[in-house]
Amino acid sequence: MDEREFRRTLSKDELDKRAYIIPFKVYDFATLELLNRYSEELEVTWDTLINAAIEKLAVDIESIRKLRL
Repeated sequence: MDEREFRRTLSKDELDKRAYIIPFKVYDFATLELLNRYSEELEVTWDTLINAAIEKLAVDIESIRKLRL
């Protein structure tokens, strides 16, 4: 069973809990510092910032995809 098939077997609660353990890697110190600064300024967690960025990225990618069609 691959990861995608495994996720299909999980309930919404299980998926929500699993979402909190997805690791990520920051590749340079400047990005880490920006993440830290924005987190403090906006008084939100890194997770909130990262999720907002991913959602924005997905919307942008979808817009680009539609323009290409």
